[in-house]
Amino acid sequence: MTEKSERAVDHQYFIRAEPAAVFRALTEPAWLTRWLCDSAEISARPGGSYRLSWNGGPTHTGTIVDFVPGAKIALAWRWPGVELDGTVFSLAVEPWEGGALLRILHTGFPRREEWTDLYGGAEWGWTYFAMNLKSVLENGHDLRAKPDG
Repeated sequence: MTEKSERAVDHQYFIRAEPAAVFRALTEPAWLTRWLCDSAEISARPGGSYRLSWNGGPTHTGTIVDFVPGAKIALAWRWPGVELDGTVFSLAVEPWEGGALLRILHTGFPRREEWTDLYGGAEWGWTYFAMNLKSVLENGHDLRAKPDG
């Protein structure tokens, strides 16, 4: 069996909320700051830009590489201060049995030692923040600890 040359974060989460509400939470700055970051700017369209910042932490900036209103947004994802780039972070929403299915797909992690920590951080981080999004939308409760944002 041949080992793939790249790794990807590939998760799905069921959220008891209308798909339109989930999509708003992924694409509107006021919602992004309720579950993900401390400050957000986003021009939700293909070729648009985004900026996500955490107080005392990183600021991610980049370009929107794919956008389907109400269904999908994909970001060219970069890490500040790291010369490695080339990953794409995608969020897709679809109706599912009285709620929404959120798919998180973060691709483009080469199977090289210098990418191991970034890949592991993406696996952990997207799980953490997806569960927080679920909590915010289902219960109105932000699970982040103060140092997280």
